[in-house]
Amino acid sequence: MRFVLKSPNWGNPLSPPAAPVQGRLQGPPAKSKFLAVVNQRSIKSLAIAGFLLCAPFATSIEIVLDFTLDEQNHNWFNPSSPEGAARRTSAESAAAFLSAIIENDDWAVLPSLDESFSIRTLAAGVINDLDGNPIIGTPERDIGYEYDIPTTNRSGVAANQYIIYVGAFPFDSSSSAHAWGGWVSNDRRNAAGSAGTEFNTWGGKIYFDISASRTWYSGQNPGADPTDDYGIQDPDKSPSSDISSDNWDWHMTERKRVWRGFHLRSVDPAAVSTTDLYGVTIHELLHALGLTKQNFKSYIGTDGSGDAIGAHLVAEYGGPVPLSGGHFDFDTQSEVWDSAGIISETTLDPSSTRGNRKYLTKLDAAALRDLGYDVATAWASPEIEGLSGVNFKVIRELPNGDVLVAFDVVAGHHYTLQVTTNLTDWVDVSAGSAVSDTRLTIATPPVAGDSVFWRIGVR
Repeated sequence: MRFVLKSPNWGNPLSPPAAPVQGRLQGPPAKSKFLAVVNQRSIKSLAIAGFLLCAPFATSIEIVLDFTLDEQNHNWFNPSSPEGAARRTSAESAAAFLSAIIENDDWAVLPSLDESFSIRTLAAGVINDLDGNPIIGTPERDIGYEYDIPTTNRSGVAANQYIIYVGAFPFDSSSSAHAWGGWVSNDRRNAAGSAGTEFNTWGGKIYFDISASRTWYSGQNPGADPTDDYGIQDPDKSPSSDISSDNWDWHMTERKRVWRGFHLRSVDPAAVSTTDLYGVTIHELLHALGLTKQNFKSYIGTDGSGDAIGAHLVAEYGGPVPLSGGHFDFDTQSEVWDSAGIISETTLDPSSTRGNRKYLTKLDAAALRDLGYDVATAWASPEIEGLSGVNFKVIRELPNGDVLVAFDVVAGHHYTLQVTTNLTDWVDVSAGSAVSDTRLTIATPPVAGDSVFWRIGVR
């Protein structure tokens, strides 16, 4: 369930009980544990009853997407263009989801970051580094080029942050990949990482092929919580044919009949024959978080046949899990994470399929757990310390252009209302002690854009 509002004006609350604190870029409010998050995108008014999206939010891992490499080159994720803003929202939605469900909270700060990361299979012989300076690529064995990019734009990494550099380039003509992702360096962030019993480092990279032959889909972005977007699947998990009344693609591959993924054209005909940016970003972020061929062997473990034998994977799959390099084997099926029984190919399948979206599955989550990540089993319950919920009740654009916001927070708790256009740089709008049916009239925009996200932190 997503709710949208066209070109809202955001800013100072003009009515009590909240005091204005707008204009500061913020992380989560101190000691806040849960969020309500709403995405507004293209309608004039709406009333919301019983709407609740909650996510863990205190000190757990925060995946930070750094778009500097893209900005210095093709600027494919340019938030000032409608196409670029949609692409950026796809990527930020994927990162926000994984940040919300990964609950590790003991990664130490890295006070200095004198590192670099590599990218490869690019068509161009010259690109720009993070400072905008041209650098010459190293020719690969085939016709592509490889680059080593120093992390000159960052002096360190905050506690519990994971930095992922994002780029977009035409790949060389020999490459069949849609995108690449991987982790960087051997920095370890806690005692278990130093002991080799858990994987962690400062970050990684993901980058996408934007060759003319590649058609990307960046619609139907779910925000941080995708579970309301799963739709329905045929209750018969081995049907004789694919029915048209559900949202999932039952498909005959070269090997067998499988559930390929969420059929995007069931909700948007424009998605036909395109590659889904949100799903591919989830896939590449899994690699960037450490799910690679090397780490399947080093951290998760493989048997004599090369199958993965991590304890969480074996428990979820029912035995050793067949692999294909740094992926699960083709067509591996699993239940979609927090879906109550929907079946799909894993996100970590080696292939992406046109017109389909692959959401995270339980098997993907089990692999992260075997690396040492604490992964939630379901979207977080709002019940904490007697707090029964946070409900956005009304978001309505008024005739004068102001915006009316009403929400419920249990009395006695403190709330902070924030807004963003990119799910990363949150700006405080107001904060105060909660009362039942809090109503704010908001004007003077601290942020603006076609896609604006709200969240409420409660402590």
